[in-house]
Amino acid sequence: MLEKAFKLPADVVMLDLEDSVPVGEKEQARASVIAALGERDWQDRVRACRINGMETPHAYRDIIDVVENAGEWLDVMVVPKVNDAAEIKAIDYLLTQIEARMGFRRRVGLEASIETARGMMRAEEIALSSPRLEALVFGIADYSASLGMRSVGTSGHGEAEEFAPGHRFHFPLSRMAMAAKAAGLAAIDAPYGDYRNPAGLERSCSISATLGYDGKWAIHPDQIGIINESYSPSMEDVERCRLVLRAYDDAGQIGAGSLALEGKMIDAASVRIARVVVAQWEAIQRRKGQVATE
Repeated sequence: MLEKAFKLPADVVMLDLEDSVPVGEKEQARASVIAALGERDWQDRVRACRINGMETPHAYRDIIDVVENAGEWLDVMVVPKVNDAAEIKAIDYLLTQIEARMGFRRRVGLEASIETARGMMRAEEIALSSPRLEALVFGIADYSASLGMRSVGTSGHGEAEEFAPGHRFHFPLSRMAMAAKAAGLAAIDAPYGDYRNPAGLERSCSISATLGYDGKWAIHPDQIGIINESYSPSMEDVERCRLVLRAYDDAGQIGAGSLALEGKMIDAASVRIARVVVAQWEAIQRRKGQVATE
């Protein structure tokens, strides 16, 4: 699976020490993660590792062993089931000490996974807890379990989103995205469990992308294409936003504060949205090695 991961069009490859690893195999898993971080050709992919939760007896060894032995290659450490900002602060302090002792020239980033009612209630505090934080991640299955939500899905990872009227995860998705963006972080949606249902995955992506999410975890290679497309602006969106920017710039030369374009009002807020879309598209093109042109 690891060999295959490096051949896929994924932005991030996350090596897991948490839910996918049986308790009796935690130590061997750490050794495998250390070896993979140091010996593999990651090219331009983000190198991530998900540790065990801070309430377990495994987390401190995950942090110390992985960072001391492979911290110079690790980009991001993903912290699951974060319930309190103090957890992120504690990891920040520990990472600072390890990095100083080992003489690392760059620091390890953090992503906090919000997976419980307690964590969601404190999402704002968690988002602002450390300058190392780069993203908040929604953990849909454990969040559902913490609320005692009824489920008809096999895995609980979002495949039963239409079970209740409307969209029952609209509130936590919106709350977490708000907390992330207020702190200048990325917002990442939970994985979609039914990897044989591309239509369901596409709808799930569309919902969170509309709410401001920047991406989504994939649990199967077949999901990556849909996810990449769903969170990337279309060429039509980019051209429309460029038209808005040109029209507003032209109007600004004669002192106009707002204007009408194709029968719709354009103002400073419209311009801010357009700039975000164009900047995102240009960043994607740079990653692909293509030159963005007007």
